[in-house]
Amino acid sequence: MRADAERNRAAILAVAGRLICEDKLDNVSMDDIATAAGVGKGTLFRRFADREGLIRALFDDRTGRAWATACDVAADTKVPVGERILTIVAAVFDLTVVELQPLMRALPGGCQSQTWAPWRALLAELISQLAPDADAEFLAAAIFASMRPEIADTISRQRHRDGVLDLTARTVGIG
Repeated sequence: MRADAERNRAAILAVAGRLICEDKLDNVSMDDIATAAGVGKGTLFRRFADREGLIRALFDDRTGRAWATACDVAADTKVPVGERILTIVAAVFDLTVVELQPLMRALPGGCQSQTWAPWRALLAELISQLAPDADAEFLAAAIFASMRPEIADTISRQRHRDGVLDLTARTVGIG
């Protein structure tokens, strides 16, 4: 990709993330995004065919960056495995329940479970290191299930986050 095209893409994703995730998804048009990013509508639509394509690209960009960080955390053997588990679960919560919630709700069919399969596998691997006799895949799936939007809609975000971290710690015997 040309340098100017990459700069435009980065600018569009940064602006779209701010407008869509921090403001209100329904109140943001493609025109708003193009104007705020300092690009023409043609540039925006050449890069992202439609609103759904832009939302998917923004989702993929944010999950990709977070995944790289999660892998670094998981690989840091200087940190106790229980602490790495809690760090990753907290990051997944912040990503899915806080940062990406508007995007996940806007994507057709919500967020596909295959998106989170590598994340669950990473968590399961860490759980198996801490609790070798446990069904790590099931426990990772149960922890992820505790972050579903239906729960986020019924209790405060802080209570939900605290509950997910407590569930994780108790489930894998941390603390």
